[in-house]
Amino acid sequence: MTATSALVAALVLAPTMSGCSVSIVDPTESSTPASTTPERSEPSAQPGSAPPSSEPTSDSTLSAEGQVERARLIDAATTTMPCPSGPLTEDGAIIRVEGPCDQLIIEMDAGVVIADDVGALTLSGSGTVVYVGEVAAITVTGSASSIFWDGATPTVQDAGSANTLRRG
Repeated sequence: MTATSALVAALVLAPTMSGCSVSIVDPTESSTPASTTPERSEPSAQPGSAPPSSEPTSDSTLSAEGQVERARLIDAATTTMPCPSGPLTEDGAIIRVEGPCDQLIIEMDAGVVIADDVGALTLSGSGTVVYVGEVAAITVTGSASSIFWDGATPTVQDAGSANTLRRG
């Protein structure tokens, strides 16, 4: 074996044998923790008011690209519903969950979920994309999924692999 082929083999095998890691990056936060608790930038909906628009707003903390993608997915939703009492299990579906949700459990593959504010978000399955407003806690056990949130960074437990979990 030549030195070049040994180097190539080492470069290919090292990442696959060492496992995966996930880092959670909030691009809007500085490297030192803030001393104040972030406040919600959107006013709460008043009873009888119109539902929020799916159009991107300038006061959202989602990136411009994230705002556009969230709006596009809301328009493409195959199902729109209030907070479900059980898990979402429809593989490949695009589901819009409207209104606040204490607990949202997603057990689906290759789907999309667009939710408003959630207390605890649990995701199992693979290849699922989730856009959520404010979220307090995220637990992920699947792989190759993406969760994008708007607002303060939640507590996160990721027992899966190759997941993207970030603000924006």
